[in-house]
Amino acid sequence: MGRTKLALGALLAVLLICFNLPTIRAFAKQHMSMSDMIMEAKTPAEHEKLAAHYEQEAKAARAKAEEHKKMAEAYRKAGGALIEKLHFDQHCDSLVKSFTAMAEEFDALAKAEHETAKMKM
Repeated sequence: MGRTKLALGALLAVLLICFNLPTIRAFAKQHMSMSDMIMEAKTPAEHEKLAAHYEQEAKAARAKAEEHKKMAEAYRKAGGALIEKLHFDQHCDSLVKSFTAMAEEFDALAKAEHETAKMKM
């Protein structure tokens, strides 16, 4: 009786693992690093997924640029000797340029991935 329960338990565990392998693989694929996703991208859908990721990154960079633009304006309005001495507004202006350039680079990557997806069809 004990061996039968052990054998049934082992069989059940094997069946559960086998039936869940596609789910496990899908979960692992969703949580890949970007470098892994790039190396594994073979289908149009995989390239579109990369493009969507880059579009999200571009959107986030634009939001950061806008945030720092508002911060620079706030520093200018606040004024004062310390702000003028430490140039907080200029630091924010520099970050606006950096985040804007970053967004443009992510847009270029997204465009390239969209084009790659079309070529793979």
